[in-house]
Amino acid sequence: MRKSVIAVSFIAAFLFLLVVRLVNEVNFPLLLNCFGQPGAKWIPFSYTYRRPLRTHYGYINVRTQEPLQLDCKLCAIVSNSGQMVGQKVGNEIDQSSCIWRMNNAPTKGYEEDVGRMTMIRVVSHTSVPLLLKNPDYFFKEANATIYVIWGPFRNMRKDGNGIVYNMLKKTVDIYPNAQIYVTTEKRMSYCDGVFKKETGKDSLILSGASLSTATRPKKASMLEMSITDGFGKIWLDDKRSTKTTSRAAISTMI
Repeated sequence: MRKSVIAVSFIAAFLFLLVVRLVNEVNFPLLLNCFGQPGAKWIPFSYTYRRPLRTHYGYINVRTQEPLQLDCKLCAIVSNSGQMVGQKVGNEIDQSSCIWRMNNAPTKGYEEDVGRMTMIRVVSHTSVPLLLKNPDYFFKEANATIYVIWGPFRNMRKDGNGIVYNMLKKTVDIYPNAQIYVTTEKRMSYCDGVFKKETGKDSLILSGASLSTATRPKKASMLEMSITDGFGKIWLDDKRSTKTTSRAAISTMI
């Protein structure tokens, strides 16, 4: 009788752990600690902690009209700068959980310097035609990449008169798996405010200034990130070193 009770208890405990593991409500290794196995190396089921995605309402999916859901623990923001050539930081970049690139910056042929992986591309409205020159690569082969497109309201309006938005709409019709997002007017206004505060200059769109294409894309990275590394010349400042300004500029966006 005693053996039967022990056997039933063991089976019940096992099933309980199985259910908890499947619904992923608690950390499985920590639960094992409660049963007196703090250093257990053997776990009957592989466990991967799923960091919850955060919703970012400033970026809307062109096809679904849903906001962007994304959360990054360690980010690498890689610019288009020629300074990246010969740096040999590709492996370091690829170790990041989120890798951001600008416009149509290439990776093929430069993997040793800039890495192979791309999770997010922040694209200027003026660079959308460059993506459309090779749509099969950007939106079919690389359909795991998230594209965040920014631009002035006149080009991004959804009433049929937005030239760039119309291009994007046709693109998602042809490539339904493409993850293309556009910035909202509210987010663009906020970005303009941050841009002016950090640089003392007017909005890139309103002023028509010829600035680095990497200045505004960083504004689209105002997602909550734990750690951020910048690679290349990603902020406009002639008097400070590239690496210092990169980290300073990014820190204002977190």
